[in-house]
Order: sequence, then structure tokens, then C-alpha cells
Amino acid sequence: MRRFIFILATILSCPGLVSAQELEKVKGNRELTIKQTYVDEFEKIVVGQDFEVELFYNKKPSVEIETDDNLHEYIEIQVVAGVLSLKSVGDIRPKQLNIKINYGETFKDIEVNDDAEIRSLTSLELTNANLKTTGSSRAYLNIKADQFNFTALDKAKVKLNITANNASIIMSDNARMDALINAPETKIDLYQRVNANVEGTATNLTIRTDNDSQFDGKNFSVKNCTVNAEVSSEVTTEVMEQINIEASGSSEIYLYGNPKITINRFTESAKLQKKEK
Repeated sequence: MRRFIFILATILSCPGLVSAQELEKVKGNRELTIKQTYVDEFEKIVVGQDFEVELFYNKKPSVEIETDDNLHEYIEIQVVAGVLSLKSVGDIRPKQLNIKINYGETFKDIEVNDDAEIRSLTSLELTNANLKTTGSSRAYLNIKADQFNFTALDKAKVKLNITANNASIIMSDNARMDALINAPETKIDLYQRVNANVEGTATNLTIRTDNDSQFDGKNFSVKNCTVNAEVSSEVTTEVMEQINIEASGSSEIYLYGNPKITINRFTESAKLQKKEK
């Protein structure tokens, strides 16, 4: 007991032990400079904290940072095992902070966490593209790829322009998506309280919604669609040729177009309503 009291007293008398994890606060000196750091080839980018990053293609991978001259040393750039990451090692207060990442031929994966933001003004042309967003992160991306995979968690928000042969999207929690998708084969899974608004075209769409998730595909024109709507989720879709439906709980399906309708399962108070534009 005496030992416990001694340890507790020691901790309370040494605030540094309690706040060791707090970052040093550093205010920018308002003298803006640009520093470009060339890095090894990377396959993946991980952006977290509250960084805002813009992506560009360049044969020579690098990170270009424009900020207050005294803050550059507090931004750590690393490439480890093909993963590029940025980390602030101080609680920086910049007048301005612009980060540009130039990616090369091997690039394919993007992960955005915390309160970070990533964007691309030009199209990212990739063979396979993987995007993951968590926390309160944001992504505004134009992507062309053979295969596009997207996973969203927490309160992440994205705006996407996707052209692909195959697109696979899995979202949960309170994630939000506005997307223009043109992909012959598209698969979408929505859980919890997700809200997804999609426009574009697909040959075959497979969509599953659960809990209180909502899918608005009124302007997402597809030839064939398979829908599995559960609990109290809501699906709005436009189908041209054929739709296969499984619905349960108090889920609602709103259908545009005049496809052949096949109902494989329709239970409880599920609802199917035909709509016209």
C-alpha cells in the first residue's frame, strides 16, 4: 500500500509523466517556403491527423510542402515497406500548409484517417485502386482503374468519380458518399447508418443494404440488378432489364425503369414501390 501511495505521489509531482504524450506547440513564423523531398517508390499512402493532401502523377515520387519556414522540421515523411506516411511531431500552428504528393508507377493504395483530407484534381490512372477512409476523414478523388475497391468506416465523407471495369464498395457506421460511377460490374454493401448517392452506369449491380442505411441510385442506370434489403434500409434504383429482389424487415425499395421483376424473398413489412421520373 505504501509503495502504491509513493508511486502515485511521484506521478502527481511530475506533470511531465502525465503529459509526456502531448506535442510541443509551435506557431508558424509566417515566412512561407517550399520544401520538396524525393522519396523511394511507394505502393500506398497513409494520411492522418489533420493533413490536407493533393495527389499528382510524376515519374519521380516526392512530397512537396509549402508552409511556414520554421515548421518543416516538424513534419515527418517516411517510406517504410512501400508505405508513404506523413506525421506531425509537433502541435503546429501554420499560417499556411499545402502538401502535394507525387506518386509513381507502383502506386495503388490510399488510406485516409482521423481528420485528414485527400484530393485529386486530375484523374488517378491505376491498374488496381484501393481506397479506405476512417474517422472524420474526407476524400475527393477521380480514379480510372481496372479494379476499384473502397472501404469506408466511422464518419468519413467522400466524393468520387470512378471509371473501372469492376467496382466494389463496402461502407458502414455513419459514412457518406456522393459518387459518379461508370463500371460494368458494381457491388455495393451498406451497413448501419450509411448514406450513398450514386450516379452513372453499370451492366450488373449487386447491392446489399442493412440497418438504417440508404442508397439513392435514381440516376445510376443499370441493366441488371440484384437487391438484398434488410432491417429498415432504403434502396432507390433504376433498372432497365431485370431485377432480383430479397427484402425483409421494414426495408423499402423504390424502383425506376421497367425491368422484369423476380422476388425471391419478401417478408415482414418490406415495401416495393414503382416510381416514374
